Amino acid sequence: MQAETETRWIVLGADGRHVSLGRTEPSEAEIATASHALAAQGLSGWLVRMQGDYYSRARVKLEPLRAIGVAPEANWQAALAAFHAARRRATH
Repeated sequence: MQAETETRWIVLGADGRHVSLGRTEPSEAEIATASHALAAQGLSGWLVRMQGDYYSRARVKLEPLRAIGVAPEANWQAALAAFHAARRRATH
């Protein structure tokens, strides 16, 4: 029997900062609110589906769904590396 994988939707900033939107897919209004909040601070990021337990040492899978905020050309790979560094600090 295989354990069920946790799925969360998060906002991942271009600098690796992130916040959970919850375990259910966010509405268009929630996504727009998050995008406007980033843009108001001059930031960019992505709406991301995260699979796996954030607080375990196992890897999590991040799937970028759409760019939000002010700079859709932001560097996904740099944001991903910063996210994993922040997660390591939080879980170790």
